[in-house]
Order: sequence, then C-alpha cells, then structure tokens
Amino acid sequence: MNQRGKEEIRDVRLIPVYFYGKQYYVPESFTIIQAYEYSGHQYTRGCGCRGGACGACAAIFMIPGSPQIKTGLACQTQVVSGMSIIHIPYFPTEKPGYKIEKLSPDAASLGKVYPKLYKCLQCNTCTKMCPQDINVMECMAFSMRGDIIKVAIQSIPCVMCGLCAARCPAEIAPYNIMLLSRRLYGRYLLPPSNNVLSRIKQIEDGEFSAKIDELMTIDIDQLKEMYEKQQADKRAI
Repeated sequence: MNQRGKEEIRDVRLIPVYFYGKQYYVPESFTIIQAYEYSGHQYTRGCGCRGGACGACAAIFMIPGSPQIKTGLACQTQVVSGMSIIHIPYFPTEKPGYKIEKLSPDAASLGKVYPKLYKCLQCNTCTKMCPQDINVMECMAFSMRGDIIKVAIQSIPCVMCGLCAARCPAEIAPYNIMLLSRRLYGRYLLPPSNNVLSRIKQIEDGEFSAKIDELMTIDIDQLKEMYEKQQADKRAI
C-alpha cells in the first residue's frame, strides 16, 4: 500500500497479526490479503480474483485461545488480533490424466481415476477445512456409491483451493474427485440446454461467419475500442 493509503487509515485501530511468525500491526478491518500487503509484502503468488471465486489465496491460521487450525480464503477472511497466518497458494496432489469420453458416470470411473477414494475414513476433517462450507465428507460418500448427480450439485461452490486435501489423513484430494464428478455430470447426465443447441446450429450454419471474417481484418486498437464500448454498454444496463 502506498504512503497516501496509509495516511488515510492512520486513525484506524491497529491490531497485531503474525505472518510466518513475524509480528505486524495492521488495521483491524482488513482482510488477510490487505493486511499482508499493508505490512509491506507483495502478494505475487496465490492471488487471483480477490473476490472469493478462484480459490487461489488459501490461508491457514490460528487465533489466540483456540487450539484449532482454521482455514479460509485470504481475500475474504478478516484479520483478528493475534492471528498467526501462513499461505498455501498451491497444495501438491496427484492428478492423473483421463479422457472423459472413455469414462462413464459411475463409481467405477471415479475409483479407476482416483483409487485413493476408497481410503476415505469419513473423519470429516475435509469438511471442517472447506472455506466454502461444502460437506466434503458426504460428497466422498456419494462418490463411493456412484451418485454423481449429488456430488456434482453439492460441490458446485468448490473453488479448488486444495484445503480439503491439505489435512486429509488418507491423502485423498477430494476437490479433484468432485471436479471429475462435475465433468461427468455435465457430459452425461445434465440435460442439454436448448439455447446452447440453437446457438451451435447457428454457428454450424454459418450465420456468424461474415462477422468473424470482418473481425479478423480489424486492427488491435479498433478491437480494443469496440471491446471497451461493449463493456461500458453492459455496465450501463
């Protein structure tokens, strides 16, 4: 944060927080990301949308007086006095390759790609870690039963932050299993959208070919101008 920004909030109450064991004083209203940058650090890794949608800014923290390790997205979690924080912008997990067209929407496919699924202890640690309040343990139970629809629908809020895998004693990556379930659901079980089918037919019939050819001849500056006007029109609606 620049000097002007610091001067604007100099009358705000500052509280102590710890990043990687070192103490800093930051405004009590800040999120973890804001506090991290206010303390002089650059958030160059593990930071994406800053709006709670991408899951890139996973954080682990402890609060004085509580023995629990807590989790949250750094762009959404407000700091608390004495909070001790670390970031885990990426948690390494095994993610095997697969071809969705060679799989079927059932437990056999999930178990074939992710055999560790059946090591699940149903301990509920994954659910406690989830910043999106997904019942991850239940999703794993549905996965083992092959209930792809329930897994897909219940895991829609997942932002792939990896926190569920970070504490799993069976070394499972639930978020990858839930992602595969959503892909299987979308390919095989979700009813087709009439609007999408209609638009695909329009494209195949060449209704947009002339416009696409016209766009291909426009220089980059004109394209930028057209895009900015389009975005301004959307905001005006």
